Amino acid sequence: MNLDTQFLTMLTMVSGGVVMSAMFDTYKLLLRPQAYWNRVIVDMLFFLTQGCLIFYLLFLANGGIIRFYLALAVLLGISSYYALFQTIYIPILKSFIRFTIHVYQLISRLIQTLVIRPVIWIIQLVVAIFVGVLSIVWKIITIIYRVIAFFIRPFIPKFVQNYLLNLLSICSRIINKLKKDLLYLLKFRRRKNDEADS
Repeated sequence: MNLDTQFLTMLTMVSGGVVMSAMFDTYKLLLRPQAYWNRVIVDMLFFLTQGCLIFYLLFLANGGIIRFYLALAVLLGISSYYALFQTIYIPILKSFIRFTIHVYQLISRLIQTLVIRPVIWIIQLVVAIFVGVLSIVWKIITIIYRVIAFFIRPFIPKFVQNYLLNLLSICSRIINKLKKDLLYLLKFRRRKNDEADS
């Protein structure tokens, strides 16, 4: 290797050490598991990935030729990061994380307010209208049935009357249960929205 290549390789390895240390701090803040054995396994995978990244940078710089002083250059980069850059990088990273969380919360609230709640409100309105119309129609059918039954009951056999009464009673129970379930669902959903607001 000529002198320019050696200097470029040294600079690349020092920079790689700095970047690897910064990525390790980022990993510790964002992704490092709490459980001991999970942390050990994930740490090993992280350092393996970083080693592959360092070797890739070395390959780009000098074709992958490994020298002892290049390992020292990586250690120099790591030491430089912890001595000079960590006190600057960590506050910037924490500020960026807080900013990202605030932006995410803002977008989530906007979506909740402008999209999800109107859609839920429309669904609740449609369900309420459906339940009301269904109740009115059923009352009308019941009244018509009773009027007709009043006039033609003497001409209808007893077993047919019993069958029609049973059928009417079953339909009435089904409709009442459906109405109660839908109203309960609307009240439960409204209560959950109120709890989320508070």
